[in-house]
Amino acid sequence: MRLDNFNSYINKVDNKMKTSSQSLEREIKRFFLKRKRRSGFLVNATTQSIEEVSSRISQLIQNPNPYQLILLLRSMLNGTTWVGHSYVRLLASLLDRSSFSTNPEYDKKTKTILKHVIENKRLSYKEATNVEIFKAIFNDLEFAHHSPEYKSKLEVPEINCTIVLISGVFNEIFSTPAFERGVKHLQEKTGVKYICPKAHGTKSTEFNSKSIKEQLFKYIKQNPDEKLWIVSFSKGGVDSLHFLSQEKEFAEKYIIGLSTIASPILGSEHTNHRILKAINKIHNFSNNKVYKFVDNKVDFLFKDFQKSLSNEFQARWFKRNYTKLPKNLFYTALALEAQWYESHIWMILTKVFFSSESINDGIVDAENALYPDYFKGRNLGIIKGHHLIGTRSSFYSQEALLEAHVIYLKYMKLL
Repeated sequence: MRLDNFNSYINKVDNKMKTSSQSLEREIKRFFLKRKRRSGFLVNATTQSIEEVSSRISQLIQNPNPYQLILLLRSMLNGTTWVGHSYVRLLASLLDRSSFSTNPEYDKKTKTILKHVIENKRLSYKEATNVEIFKAIFNDLEFAHHSPEYKSKLEVPEINCTIVLISGVFNEIFSTPAFERGVKHLQEKTGVKYICPKAHGTKSTEFNSKSIKEQLFKYIKQNPDEKLWIVSFSKGGVDSLHFLSQEKEFAEKYIIGLSTIASPILGSEHTNHRILKAINKIHNFSNNKVYKFVDNKVDFLFKDFQKSLSNEFQARWFKRNYTKLPKNLFYTALALEAQWYESHIWMILTKVFFSSESINDGIVDAENALYPDYFKGRNLGIIKGHHLIGTRSSFYSQEALLEAHVIYLKYMKLL
């Protein structure tokens, strides 16, 4: 009996040692996978930044002028920030000893949704809403993005269209369009084509919608057999809506849908803020010679830009013009939310100066980034993220976000 007890004790110790060994092996594997991913970010940031700065230097030498110098300085600043950010994150991953789950914990409904999407079996709206389906897809892909050991069973399908990536307010600040890193990932994974029409972040919707028209008309003339899927971020979504309402015939022939991310579809309350109202009082001197001289040279207070984004203007415009939007396109809208401490430093400042009681991402109130009830668009809900998650230096899972759009749209038979 004593011998049996002794053998039992030895077996227990042996099992514990095996379990501990397996646990240690998993932790070591996670550590190296995390380091590999962070190292990849750093290598990518360094390589692209060097290439971009070298290209800017060549352009400045060939055509020396103040504008080329500004572009070079911008590339150097953005590149340094990107590399520095990536290096800090790599160091943080090396020092981080926190453990994480290797498998997500989902409730019964989420598991059911994922099973149906994986097996391509339809769910009725009573069984799951658009918001629930999209969030289930995104959450699973995001978990896989942040947890190297977990492999999602969701597969990103190939799509027969060209993505048109249209950015917003910060176009002139950053070197690449918002979410281009995520779209490049889709291209590498599925071979999908994409283009990035130029839009001016501080120009009016009227100006940008005409610019989008010229560029897309030219592209289709050169590629008449292609179909376009517009993916717009921030003010780019407003510019895209104005373009679609004005070019209905073209859109119905060549465009399959519009997906907006953090776009002030119904405008922004920030333009009514007391700070901007105080600054805009300078317009009371519009008859002054000095004001006229400066205003003819440069729109220093961005009057048209403010008007385009104002809640008063854009909400009215949408209600008057939504019936003019092409009927055979799909329309999806996604909003973002972030607490001040979860935001980028710039977003923290906007939350301080332009505080809002509504859920927002630091720039756009979530309720204004979704379609109103009277319009038959597909709202995909509100997910965590500040307004600058689309920058190339962001560690946000842009890849998962865009993959989720593709999988959702394909599952709903819209792509």
